[in-house]
Amino acid sequence: MDKRSELSKIFKDFILYGKKLVQSLRDLVKILDDLTTCGEMAIQTASAIMECFSEDEAPAAIPEKKSKPAKKEAKAPEPALKTYSKEDVRALLAAKANESGGQFKAQVKALVKKYANGGSLTDIPEDQYPALVEEVEGLKDA
Repeated sequence: MDKRSELSKIFKDFILYGKKLVQSLRDLVKILDDLTTCGEMAIQTASAIMECFSEDEAPAAIPEKKSKPAKKEAKAPEPALKTYSKEDVRALLAAKANESGGQFKAQVKALVKKYANGGSLTDIPEDQYPALVEEVEGLKDA
């Protein structure tokens, strides 16, 4: 081959690889644009989620500096224990005893005996119903 044809081939290869490089750069620019769009959407989604949670809760206020020292607030009285009727307790005991195919039946019987000093529900004082209900509600799957 003469030098002219050899140089022509080199230039053709150079142009071909140049076109491939330009196309690759265009593809890269498109990918980067898509990535930017994705990031912007992620920011919008995160902002929307934050707004959902901040609407339900009061915004955390920065405590203001007071010129006078704060007085100790009196503790709120503890809420009174819920009262239960014998029928309410009986229904709760029956429901728990039959739950999960009778899985808690023996535990419910043991709790009744504990609070009734070996007797039955009729032997349990009404003031013990809240404690009994709390223990029965605390029974969980093993």
